[in-house]
Amino acid sequence: MTTPSEQWVVSQLRHATDRMPLPPESRWVRERRSGPTLSTIAAVSAAAILTIAVFGGISALRGEPRVVPATAADSFALREDAEWRLSQSMLPSGLAVLRPTWIPAAFRGSPECPSPWATLDSLGPGYSMRYQSYILPNGRCAWLVLTGVSKIVSYAGVSDGLDDAGTVDARNTVVHVRSGTPRAGIGSPVPMYQIRLWWNESGATYEVMSNDVELAELVRVVRSLEPMR
Repeated sequence: MTTPSEQWVVSQLRHATDRMPLPPESRWVRERRSGPTLSTIAAVSAAAILTIAVFGGISALRGEPRVVPATAADSFALREDAEWRLSQSMLPSGLAVLRPTWIPAAFRGSPECPSPWATLDSLGPGYSMRYQSYILPNGRCAWLVLTGVSKIVSYAGVSDGLDDAGTVDARNTVVHVRSGTPRAGIGSPVPMYQIRLWWNESGATYEVMSNDVELAELVRVVRSLEPMR
């Protein structure tokens, strides 16, 4: 570059370069990307721990047995259903077996007084279901009995020590009420005061009775009765 023309070109290029705008010095070197902050790391770690805990809990639940131990109430329900099914299986198909959907809570039985149990009615063919509760002062169990026989029977005016005490409207029929202390048979224990409700329905006779239940509760039992399917 010794010729005047070459020197002139170089001079012009330098002048042009000096006049070009330059970016701030802070932008001459590329900024480093900042790494994750402590708060970001903590948040990610917490989310990972929560995810592990959730999946661990689900796995534990799947591994747990689904069968829940039977409670006392469940045991009673199973026994009650079994006794009613047994009673129904021993009867002619023409007799509707009326099962209560409600009984006083006390009549779910006790160690001394198991409840319930089924027997065949002596008037036959029919059924008798006995619910029991606690021990009474006389040493016997409080009981609630439901019976049904496949024929029309009338207990009105029967000389058994009970008195006709009126009627109750229930089940679209007349339910007769009898109460008192039955006469004791020779050699039999002295009976307790009883309340008995009886009625005729669909060519059969039914009775609900107890030695320790108020009339209002007996009526409620009668109204809760439903035919077994």
